[in-house]
Amino acid sequence: MKKSLFFSLTLIFILNYIFIPSQASAYSYGDPGEEKIAEAYKELENSLENDDWDNAKKIYDSYEKDFGLYFSKVQPDIKKAFEEKDKDLLLESWRAALMLNIERRLHFAQEQFDDYGQAKLLLAKARGTFNVLEPFVVEEKSQEEADKIYASFDTALNSLGNPGLFGIGSKDNDPEAFDNEVESIIKELRPLFPIPSEKADESHLNEENLGFLDGMGEGGSSSFWLYFSLALILILIVLITINKRKNKQ
Repeated sequence: MKKSLFFSLTLIFILNYIFIPSQASAYSYGDPGEEKIAEAYKELENSLENDDWDNAKKIYDSYEKDFGLYFSKVQPDIKKAFEEKDKDLLLESWRAALMLNIERRLHFAQEQFDDYGQAKLLLAKARGTFNVLEPFVVEEKSQEEADKIYASFDTALNSLGNPGLFGIGSKDNDPEAFDNEVESIIKELRPLFPIPSEKADESHLNEENLGFLDGMGEGGSSSFWLYFSLALILILIVLITINKRKNKQ
């Protein structure tokens, strides 16, 4: 009797795991996807709105070790922002760090792709970070673009497959599909959240030299060089002709 009851309960558990969808199922993100450094951005933003630089510094100090380990590229900008009390620079620098965090999480998810649990957790952390950046994607581009990125996260998650329970309900993984979605996510997000100090310096460009450069390719080939070469040839022909005439005289 006890054996039958145990078998029945085990069977019910397995069937629930396989067939009943829920937020706690194998494809949910849940609390493990919450990224603390991303959630801290919200606190930082609130502190700056209230001109509470002391609390803003405390928030940064709590994650300074993480910045030193993983996001050292943005530290000079953050230091400058605190020195000059530049709210925009501080928030922009933190968002750049969050972009680096997404890339870091996705990179390690690729490396540990065959470890379903770990890869899934890393992907969830990346998505949790994007949750905080989503409003800026909507502002800079559109809600449609943000939804597209979420769709890429969902497709990446599905491509992890599912080992199932004791092999029951297992799904094959697809590493190529995963890599494609990771590439797509990074490609869409990276231009939106650059490191402030690494932005291209375009102060030397103006309407005059932009017009001069217009139409030139990376190798310098353009109609400008074609006309320039023709002009040199014509000048050379004229000089040779004049020289011949002088010699005849």
